[in-house]
Amino acid sequence: MLKNRDFRVAMVFISPAILFFLLFWAAPMALAVYYSLTDWQVGQDETWAGLANYTRLLSDPEFHTAVLSSLTIVGIVMAASLAIALGVALVLVDPRIRAGRLWRVAVIVPVVTDWVATGLVFQLFFLPNQGVLASLGIDALTNVGWTTDASLAPWAIAIFVIWKQTGLYAIFFLAGLKGIPADVMEAARVDGANPWQAFWRIRWPMMRPITVFVVVLAFVTTLGLFEPVYLLTGGGPAGATRTLPLFLFENFFTFGNSGYASAAGIYFLVLSLLFTFVASRILKDSHES
Repeated sequence: MLKNRDFRVAMVFISPAILFFLLFWAAPMALAVYYSLTDWQVGQDETWAGLANYTRLLSDPEFHTAVLSSLTIVGIVMAASLAIALGVALVLVDPRIRAGRLWRVAVIVPVVTDWVATGLVFQLFFLPNQGVLASLGIDALTNVGWTTDASLAPWAIAIFVIWKQTGLYAIFFLAGLKGIPADVMEAARVDGANPWQAFWRIRWPMMRPITVFVVVLAFVTTLGLFEPVYLLTGGGPAGATRTLPLFLFENFFTFGNSGYASAAGIYFLVLSLLFTFVASRILKDSHES
């Protein structure tokens, strides 16, 4: 009787989360899968198309470019932001750092600021000849077409995203570092381990679960970003930054190819799940070895 009562109480508390999941994740996902198998155009009735949208995407050069653009920006952001975040966390976890709480607040401020507001600031920052760099007198960077050069535009977006998201990853890494028992680190120091050995042999292995979470979070979050691309470049120049979210947006809202956009969204989901699985396996295998 007590177990049944506990079950009912538990269901009352978790039912909002279950309802939210069903309404805002499961149901839209089921609709996306259905519409991806049709040739639905906005304002028209859909007709069954089977796997035609998926096969068309595999041969669509614009989709290939969007995937490559997304992965390029994701690669830059992940390599830089995770390295910086881990370094910041290692500094903040040191008890000798003064005003540690103030520094933690400073680290998280970019994360909680609005994408659009900060995007407008970065637009001014990257303006050639009249932007922030020009006003600072940095001549070497004044005439650089950050958002108009196809080779530099992905870097401009990546710089914006790195500034915006690194603090969040640093906080996660900091939580992982603080979760390591102090007596373990003290024993390592007593045994003569230097800071690098203590990190590589003790801290890093014990942080593998949080590392998997942060790596997957960074990939999925960066891959799905729409605001920084739309604000800084709009997908240009010459499609150099036309990422997957922008590809979906244009096909659905601009061209009205809703079924085609839904199929691209399913590929988007599969890519995220595949990376999550591979990253988890790699980090797990390296931990076990």
